[in-house]
Amino acid sequence: MRPVRGAQTSGRLPGILLLGAVLAFLLPALASAQPFGGWLVLDGNNANYIEIPANEALNPTTGFTFEAWVKITNADACVSFAGKDWTKGWWVGICDGHFRSYLQGYTGSGGAGTPFDTGHLPIDVWTHMAVVWDGVNHIHYVNGVNVGHRAEGAPTRTTAAVRIGSDVSWQHTPAGQIDEVSLWNVGRTQAQILQDMTGPITGPVQGLVAVWSFNGNARDAVAVYNGTVHGTVAFGAPAPPAGPWLTTSQIPGFQFKVRINAGTPLTGVQESDCIPETLCVSGSVPGRSEVLVRIVGPKPNGYLWPNVVKFNTAQVEVWIQQTGSAVTKYYILPGAWPGLDDLPGLYDRTGFLP
Repeated sequence: MRPVRGAQTSGRLPGILLLGAVLAFLLPALASAQPFGGWLVLDGNNANYIEIPANEALNPTTGFTFEAWVKITNADACVSFAGKDWTKGWWVGICDGHFRSYLQGYTGSGGAGTPFDTGHLPIDVWTHMAVVWDGVNHIHYVNGVNVGHRAEGAPTRTTAAVRIGSDVSWQHTPAGQIDEVSLWNVGRTQAQILQDMTGPITGPVQGLVAVWSFNGNARDAVAVYNGTVHGTVAFGAPAPPAGPWLTTSQIPGFQFKVRINAGTPLTGVQESDCIPETLCVSGSVPGRSEVLVRIVGPKPNGYLWPNVVKFNTAQVEVWIQQTGSAVTKYYILPGAWPGLDDLPGLYDRTGFLP
């Protein structure tokens, strides 16, 4: 049994439709700007997905928002972007090209408990999607546009694990890419969703439960709800900057590229006065102090990690490659958390720790 096709019960207000039509013209360029940093790559094999252990915090019932960027190639199937048991709780996916979600599982009856099936997700194009329950309505957004809503009660709780790229009761994995998955215990407004589309979430925000940014790993970037890789998945990354790789005799067998501030890219400059077994790279950002990145290694797992020893609100990206290897590890620190100008570093978020 698949998450079934059901009669659409979405209502649409004329004003919302007009706003949606206007935004539809304004937002394609915004969608094409994705992803932010790295992303999750899925090959359609049902054994490959990310799983987050069950936790009551992953059952938002006073308000609900699920957001993600997706770029999939098998929209003619019925596949799971994420879910917490579609037969009992929340689920988000695509069926036959249609954006579908459940907040109260599947009951087989009319209204709530039937699939909310409104909105279209294009093939092989980065698209932002959001599912919201604001206390009254179950709403779908595509690229920030309200594409339909219906009145519905609160989401139901389940004891199932959360899966990204799967569901415990619908193990059908998409072929494509997913990025910047976030879960909230509030019903976010259209303005807030539009704001989310302009950049990654890099720190605590009111109502935010978890963010899985997939920058080389399945960790929660702002809390403790880390995911575990099941099967074989990949993590995509932006291409490194042009120009030669940096090398140092302090860390033989590895080469590096560092980019500071993605808005106006500045490739890091290697510094010579570095302590043993490190590579130091620095760069300046207009109107800010110097950014110094110290890459420490080697480590027992064969890889290294960057450690930001002096930082400001600029973004730092690091590519590390074993000399002669085609395998490149990617690390990113999108920016400082609100109110902070110094950070402890990237080492606790890289996914390459032993």
